[in-house]
Amino acid sequence: MNAVNGWARGWSRGWIGRLIAVVAGSVLALGTSTAATLVKVTLNAPFDGSNAAFFLAQQKGYYAAEGLDVQFDPSGGSGEVATRIGSGAYDFGFGDVNVLMEFNAKNPSAAGKAVYMLYYRSPLSVASFAKAGINKPTDLNGRKLGGALTDGAFKLFPAYAELAGVKPETVKWEYGDLRLREVMLLKGDVDAVLGFDSTMYFSFVRQGIKPEDIKFLYYADIGLDIYGNGIVVSKKMLDSNPATVKGFVAATAKGWRDAIANPGAAIAALKGKSALVDEKLELAKLEWLIKNQIVTGESRADGMGGVRADRMNKAIDTLTKAFALPAKPKLEDVFNSAFLPPADIRKLP
Repeated sequence: MNAVNGWARGWSRGWIGRLIAVVAGSVLALGTSTAATLVKVTLNAPFDGSNAAFFLAQQKGYYAAEGLDVQFDPSGGSGEVATRIGSGAYDFGFGDVNVLMEFNAKNPSAAGKAVYMLYYRSPLSVASFAKAGINKPTDLNGRKLGGALTDGAFKLFPAYAELAGVKPETVKWEYGDLRLREVMLLKGDVDAVLGFDSTMYFSFVRQGIKPEDIKFLYYADIGLDIYGNGIVVSKKMLDSNPATVKGFVAATAKGWRDAIANPGAAIAALKGKSALVDEKLELAKLEWLIKNQIVTGESRADGMGGVRADRMNKAIDTLTKAFALPAKPKLEDVFNSAFLPPADIRKLP
């Protein structure tokens, strides 16, 4: 009888153990099968080296680890990014924070914010060929310039002209799609074009222009000491789902950290997204951005993602005047630091 009782007790304990295991497994399965949160992201341009780090973050599973299913779409530039974010059609964007500031001033009820800085030196510039003889800003007076209406460089040209002594009323304009901007200069339809230095430079090199024949006038060189591109978030997303904002920023920061450490891996991820890209050219573009826009004394000292209050406030003063904004924005109206990830993720490799 004792043997039978012992067997019964053992069988009971085993059965209960198996039941607990089955229930635990079912709970785990339910937890892991929860649908990821879909977020839409508008990038700064067509898929290229400048946004390859986002695809590296996706490939490495950083977004999935945050419970996010991310849809990336190309754009026609920072002006388009600002309107997409402002409309709420997109949750996140990669664009010029200064263009967003102007949009917000005109559309306060739809104001998104920047939450993670990436370009510490603005790449905005005027590009020309040596034969045009455009060596200083005032050489632009009376010239014909090409630009894309949605591009950050065009949006900020009034600020540049104000500081550089350029007379905007003497400038003639030719407008085109962001992807066709360089063609205007190559065909001789304009004397110079506006845009990001790296985008224009590598487009010209691809078309056989010698590097020494490509000339730049940088907005930063005449005192327009502004930040450039960063991660921007719609008002709708900020208000309704701050946890998703935090997760997206952390995952993206890891992707950029890894891309800076290994640009080739980021370009391989880009190639997986867009098979027709020129890997050699896009790698050179990403390396250019890392060297000229991302790695600066400020980002080395402070880590990536944040901004310095004194510098940002000075930029806001300058742009408020240049854009003739109805009121000067506060720093917290432009940039929200609450979503910055830990310092170890933000540290340059």
